[in-house]
Amino acid sequence: MARQSAGTLRAGDLRRGATHEVKGNPAPYVIPPVAAVGNLILAGILSRLWGAYADPSVWQVAWRAALVLACSTAIVWCTYAVGRPRQLPLRAASLLMSIAACGGLFVLTFTRWSFDLIMTYLLIMFTASIMLAVTKLLHGRGDDARANLFGDLGERVKELQDIGKTSKPKEIEGRLVTRAEMVPGADFNTLAKPDVRTGIASALDVPVGGVRMIRDRNTPRTGRIEISPVDMLEHPPAWPGLSAPGGSIAEPLIVAVYQTGAPIPVYLPGDPSQGRNAMGVMILLGQSGSGKTELQLTLAAEARSRHDAEVVYIDGRKGLQLPKEFRDAMHVMITNADDGERYLDGLIPEVARRAAQIGGHGHDQWTADCAKCPKFKFVIVDEASKFVEAEDTLVELAESVRSVGLGLLLGIQRGTGDRMPTSVRTSVGGVICMGVKDVAEGARVLSEETIEAGADPSWKNRKPGALYAELPGTDPDDWSLPGRTFKPDRDGVIAELVAHLAGVGEAPGGATATAPQRPAAVAPVRDDDEGDDPEADKDAECAPPPVDPDCPPDEDPREPITVPNRRRIPLDLEPVDGRKFTPAEIRGMVRDGILTAWGNGVRSVRPSNFAPLLDIVGEEGLKPPTLTKILGEFCQGPNPLLHRSNDRGVYQIVPPDDGDGVLADAA
Repeated sequence: MARQSAGTLRAGDLRRGATHEVKGNPAPYVIPPVAAVGNLILAGILSRLWGAYADPSVWQVAWRAALVLACSTAIVWCTYAVGRPRQLPLRAASLLMSIAACGGLFVLTFTRWSFDLIMTYLLIMFTASIMLAVTKLLHGRGDDARANLFGDLGERVKELQDIGKTSKPKEIEGRLVTRAEMVPGADFNTLAKPDVRTGIASALDVPVGGVRMIRDRNTPRTGRIEISPVDMLEHPPAWPGLSAPGGSIAEPLIVAVYQTGAPIPVYLPGDPSQGRNAMGVMILLGQSGSGKTELQLTLAAEARSRHDAEVVYIDGRKGLQLPKEFRDAMHVMITNADDGERYLDGLIPEVARRAAQIGGHGHDQWTADCAKCPKFKFVIVDEASKFVEAEDTLVELAESVRSVGLGLLLGIQRGTGDRMPTSVRTSVGGVICMGVKDVAEGARVLSEETIEAGADPSWKNRKPGALYAELPGTDPDDWSLPGRTFKPDRDGVIAELVAHLAGVGEAPGGATATAPQRPAAVAPVRDDDEGDDPEADKDAECAPPPVDPDCPPDEDPREPITVPNRRRIPLDLEPVDGRKFTPAEIRGMVRDGILTAWGNGVRSVRPSNFAPLLDIVGEEGLKPPTLTKILGEFCQGPNPLLHRSNDRGVYQIVPPDDGDGVLADAA
């Protein structure tokens, strides 16, 4: 009895479920049988007017039969083509229905009717209608909407089975775009897995990087699937020229385009009316040969062409390889790593001065066309990993430059912690990622959302200029859209910049660049200074770091290394009061500085922390090699005051109680 009740219950549930499905969407179940009857009526009309009962001539039968056959072939082919993404049972039932209808129409038109002929036609059409109805009923919703864009692929890729329905695909700017809604309880983000994107790319025979998954920010159930059938960045567009020469730096710098052909704007200052923050610090990541230098040069030229911008270019590794016309066109060009580090140190007090100047007349950030605001300063630091020793400087600048009209671009080849401090990476306002070794390398600077959406910059240096950009003022949905710089035209960029500067009376070559707050003076060389020992430059602590095989210097065969015909940026200092200090006195000042730092809670120091001593003893009394050598001496002896850490250039302070004898040992 219980077994019978259970069977009755299951049958009732099945009946109620089928009734619910049919009531919810009756069209898929009603249309096939109605179409079969309508096709029979049409065949009867044609047979009376055209076919067997109209007594046509042989010629009339031939062309009428050919016309009906051509129309039937078109219908069957269309059914097959449209049904390819569908599930196999549904496609088979649809093809049977189409073939039976077209074949029955042809036979019934040109053959006299009989009972067997009519019953055969009705039986075949009834079978096809039942097959369609059963397929839709067993599908669960009766509308064949789940995973309908990818057909059988949904059976192989589990995450695609959670697609509830998709919209009709549309072609937008060369991309196939469709909206997808997941079944209740499923997350659209599951489609962002690499194996899902690879499966879709394989099924549709498109590049893996051409499949993007963009989640709706308002709900986890819906999102947008974009498929690019071809690589539209294979051939970069030609450089169109300076985007706004003579304009304001508040206008965007245009140096690249998206895959769609739309420009990628680089906004440096902020704009409260647009809800856009200032860039502050921007990271440019790309391995050697990825096109990073060309992008930096174009950015520098774009910024230099604006009337309210000052451009500083720092390249301590290969700056002298850059064309002389470009070096002369910059407001400040620094090609020495030590000078670059001092310049960055000098920006810290400049931030305070700029803040006081901008805030003094009522602005809370740098404002374009404000006569009382200083010019916007854009500092480009190529090979920024050489300045990791100045980590404190970079971190402080990253946290403070946004609102004072300062922009800092840091070009690096790898985003590891030893080349870019984590504190700097977390404070950046924008990122451009060019070709890198693998996706994990790009994920060091790109956001997790961008990587999950399909961004894959692992083309290394095979596509120079290709990039992904996360920049303020751009749609976050476009951050995973690949872009590319314009076709490299270094000579054209520099020539147009020089022509513009000449037109506004700023032709390069006549003026000399000076570093901020650094008086020009050359201190004499003293024979009694131990820091001037010629062997100091050979000290192991002062030797330049070896070339990293993972980050080789960029090669530029365009122009050999030459010394520019211009005076060096004056960074040499004399003592403020002209006094000459002995080596022991200098070591005493360094020791006092270390003890003071310990008393202030500082537990580690680096050479850049002792920059204020330059104003007292002069650069000749405290050259960088000399300072490094002195710090090395404090690490020696039975009671050292310092201890070298694992980070290059960083020294841990030993508690002073254990290091009282170090001064005597060093002296």
